[in-house]
Amino acid sequence: MKNNKKLIGVLLLITLILVIFLAGYTFARYYKSINAGGGTANIARWSFGSKNEKAIINLSEEKIAPGSNGQFEIEVDATNSEVDVDYEILVSEEKNIPTNMKFYAETKDEKGVVLSTTEKNSSFTELATNNLKGTIPVEANNQKRSIVVYWEWEFNENDTTTIDSEDATLKYDENGNSNLECGFNIEIVGRQAKK
Repeated sequence: MKNNKKLIGVLLLITLILVIFLAGYTFARYYKSINAGGGTANIARWSFGSKNEKAIINLSEEKIAPGSNGQFEIEVDATNSEVDVDYEILVSEEKNIPTNMKFYAETKDEKGVVLSTTEKNSSFTELATNNLKGTIPVEANNQKRSIVVYWEWEFNENDTTTIDSEDATLKYDENGNSNLECGFNIEIVGRQAKK
């Protein structure tokens, strides 16, 4: 009886090995692996900058007063970018800007063509928030934008007070002296445009 069990076990083992071998052979006949190489793509180049980076923008080379005006330029550069670029100008701080100073801007392309002109705004922050943003498309020899900001400090003939509250917002120290510097800090932000 013991020998019969051994014989049955050996026969089952041999049968199992044959079934596995035949199943593997059948599977191998219908399976083929091909090394087809890899998928590749080139990534579009991204480029963004400004000549104003870490530079001081002067409203004027001379002292300013009511009745004066001037302009300054902010350049946005996406040269060599192979994708469209969205840009915006942000104002992080304004100090001692006269309350009746007005700002407006023209945006020009690299060829000098005026793309847009804004209305007058009562502050540079307002101008930047509402108007100093756009998209630079991928276009040969035309991936820079020049934003020319014009400012006017209107003369207020009706200001008869001895306090200069209409013409400036100057702060005074404990000795009664005022810092006569006015200006603002800007940040130029660029991102890949969404299509």
